[in-house]
Amino acid sequence: MNNLKELRAKLKLTQTDVANFLGITQTQYSLHETGKSILNANQILKLCELYKCSPNELLGWRGIYETSTKEWDE
Repeated sequence: MNNLKELRAKLKLTQTDVANFLGITQTQYSLHETGKSILNANQILKLCELYKCSPNELLGWRGIYETSTKEWDE
């Protein structure tokens, strides 16, 4: 699950605000936020810039990545 809604809420932005930043419609952004549509690489990078986070944090992969690499290190 992605963190788009949580990160947006922390900055007190609306879906329309973020959609305008990305150059897409609010409806398209809503589909991304609910996981019904996939962000492209450019959108991921723009959102990371906006939210000041890594792609892993944006997409909710942080815990998965840390668990996987910890197992490899053992």
